[in-house]
Amino acid sequence: MTAVNSGTIEANPLLPGTGRNESLRRAFDLLELLARHPHGASVAELCQDSDLPRSTVSRLLASLFDAGAVSRPGNDRKWVLGPTIMRLTNAVAPLAGLQERSREVLEQITTDIGETSMVAVPTGPATARVIDEVRGPKLVGVLDPWAGETISSAASGFVRMLLAELPEAELDRIISRMELVRHTPKTITDPLLLARAIEDIRRQGHVVVVDELEDGLAGLGYPVRKGGQLVAMLAVYLPTIRFTPELQSKALAVLERGARELGD
Repeated sequence: MTAVNSGTIEANPLLPGTGRNESLRRAFDLLELLARHPHGASVAELCQDSDLPRSTVSRLLASLFDAGAVSRPGNDRKWVLGPTIMRLTNAVAPLAGLQERSREVLEQITTDIGETSMVAVPTGPATARVIDEVRGPKLVGVLDPWAGETISSAASGFVRMLLAELPEAELDRIISRMELVRHTPKTITDPLLLARAIEDIRRQGHVVVVDELEDGLAGLGYPVRKGGQLVAMLAVYLPTIRFTPELQSKALAVLERGARELGD
């Protein structure tokens, strides 16, 4: 089963503006690729990974180099993330070190559950970015990688969990501006039904989404809090046929334990 990353967005309708800068987006895409190459990547490797022409990659790297966002410290002409990125990373709170700390937690979740696990952080009132994932060992599972994806679909458990954090007036305003896309016959596209689903999340303290983002895909998510504030979300995703009541109960306990390790 392949998970369709249909929540990925280029321009978020919840953050209106006069337009988007395509070069800036591509520059950040390169930074994401470099983050996956801790020992550096050549221009050729970045061209292959990004599907961008060499001239575009070279131009973007030159601009990022001028800003200190990338560097080429060795003699092998490989590019790495630069000091500006390091400073910005260290300045992020309360998320500093979250991705590094979450890797061990995700590996334990996947070991315990035997399914794909992931962690996401809020990027807006109704958008989240998956910062890491650990793939499950089974042949049938979530095939498309989600790490690095920004998700805005209300059919995503991550987005619904964020909506559940909002005051009622803000929630109504956000829902009224969202495009409720029907990904499957079971996707909730009625604002009133979505509001009820969000109320269930508030009452239960976690989110369950089944066959809404993609047919045959189910997921369970749990919030990570620091000082009462939601700073991240843990989740497991798997084929619906394996999403039994027994697995849900076990997954909820494992995710709750992982959230405690990452949070307060």
